[in-house]
Amino acid sequence: MASQHVLQTGNAVPFENISATAILRQLYRLYKAQGRYEEAEKILQKTIDGDFSDALRRDGQLAMTVVKDLVDILKEQGRLDRAKEAYQQVINILQKTFGRWHPSTLLLVFDLGLFLRKRGKLQEAEEVYVRSLTGMEAGTKNLNLSMLCILNELGVVYAKQHKLKEAVEIYRHAIQGYVKTVGSDHISTTTSVLNLGAVYRDQRRLKDAAKMLAWGLSGLEKANGDANKRTIETAKELTAIYMRERKLEEAQKTCTKALAGADSTFGQTHVETLSVMLDLGIIYRDQGQLDQSERILKRVNECCQKSTHPLLPLVLNALGTLHAFRSNYEEAGDKFDSATKSLSNAQKEGDFLRLIIEYNRGSLLQSQGKLEEAEAHYQISLEGFQDSTGHNHVTTMAVVLKLGAVYLEQGKFNELEELYKGALENQAVAQQPENNDANDTVLYFQRMSIPSSNHLIG
Repeated sequence: MASQHVLQTGNAVPFENISATAILRQLYRLYKAQGRYEEAEKILQKTIDGDFSDALRRDGQLAMTVVKDLVDILKEQGRLDRAKEAYQQVINILQKTFGRWHPSTLLLVFDLGLFLRKRGKLQEAEEVYVRSLTGMEAGTKNLNLSMLCILNELGVVYAKQHKLKEAVEIYRHAIQGYVKTVGSDHISTTTSVLNLGAVYRDQRRLKDAAKMLAWGLSGLEKANGDANKRTIETAKELTAIYMRERKLEEAQKTCTKALAGADSTFGQTHVETLSVMLDLGIIYRDQGQLDQSERILKRVNECCQKSTHPLLPLVLNALGTLHAFRSNYEEAGDKFDSATKSLSNAQKEGDFLRLIIEYNRGSLLQSQGKLEEAEAHYQISLEGFQDSTGHNHVTTMAVVLKLGAVYLEQGKFNELEELYKGALENQAVAQQPENNDANDTVLYFQRMSIPSSNHLIG
């Protein structure tokens, strides 16, 4: 009978990698598996400090592997400052051996910066990257991929610190280098392009953001196809910008692509697919293609009949705006009632949507000449938007204009003057919000409110 004891050799070490360093690393793995972290750390530190440091100088990849092993074990013990020291020690070894701009050196610099960024030490990460790139243009004729990776990551660090001008400059430099080195459709180029698009979006440079996202989307489609989560998400972001810019034809085309990808990736009734379908229905509504809009919105509604479905209040409200657009006032009011009832107190967007529904009710009543009732609903939405988005936000100003029109129709000139003067005074003292979700808020209002023929929110 054959022995049941089989020799477990693990992963074989390639012949060319057989060395004393390989044995030493196997000993480290043994200590780590046994939880003998102090001994494991000493083994790796010996690799860096002792007789084996020459091997690190000859082999940048080995240096990277050793320092990653050491950092991993230090992270497990929560010794992050010591991990940073280990990175810097090996970087110094590689700089002396290969030079500052050798790929092995830069790869480890990139990893150190990433290590710092993921732990929220953005200023330190910035300093590491800037120091590594100082003198780069004078000292190099061409940017290698390691340099470009650092440039892109420096852009990420700048963006996270809201240093948007610096991020734009760095991303542009990285994109130029990537295009020259690997081509305009390479995934690395695409990543930097999308990063730049995100910064433009935060700067409210929506036309520039759309150009970058369209370029990035093309790269993702070539690399990953339409049925890919990242491709779908980028298509949704580009659709949002087109909708915000009132470029409805482009929005329709891009949203249709996103829907096809979501359908293949998630399935027809998945919330991601239904969310894209909802957007497409709203785009058709704003284009005046009301039959197509109603068909799509009803389909979404049928899939969202559970009272807890997150999209149910949104699609009910959207159907209400569609009926209002068609002057079907009773049906519109019923949908707004149903949307309000379906709102959950736990929903993050619930309070904001309630205010939009109040605004929609005001618009609906104003269209029917029920001015006093319209005024009451506008007042509720105005006070809510002032509290939630601020006096100088476009949603608040939209309600001011609508309420002003109601006052004018009623001949309430004193109230009208007071309303406008108060709005202008608040404009003078109000500060822009510090967060970067202003475009999201405006788009949300734009999508969920009854379309205005003069596009006051455009």
